Amino acid sequence: MIGDKKAILIVDDSVVDREILKDILYDEYEIFEADNGKSARNVLLDLMGCLDAILLDISMPMMDGFDVLRFMKESGFDDIPVFLVTTEATRDNVQRAASYKVSGFIVKPFDREDILKRVHSKI
Repeated sequence: MIGDKKAILIVDDSVVDREILKDILYDEYEIFEADNGKSARNVLLDLMGCLDAILLDISMPMMDGFDVLRFMKESGFDDIPVFLVTTEATRDNVQRAASYKVSGFIVKPFDREDILKRVHSKI
């Protein structure tokens, strides 16, 4: 937690998707952003112990969502609830996500009430 609000990191290479997610969450949460997996890694290191949840896009250049999950597991950040953001929750993605104990999937296009309900349930 940073300040009075719980902190969420939104990781997505799409500016539009980050803006939509920020719009949904900003009233209740302190929002941090990263536009790719490498930036997410840096934010995790900078805000060690302060993040309450992460919304993580699967498909990104340089370092995808599963690379970020692997980094989190290897670095001891695997206690932060992570929601994978995707256009489709394929069988392969669901199976891979299970090995990292993700909190769930947020499917595009976004549903405001669903996102708030999911995030509230884990924070």
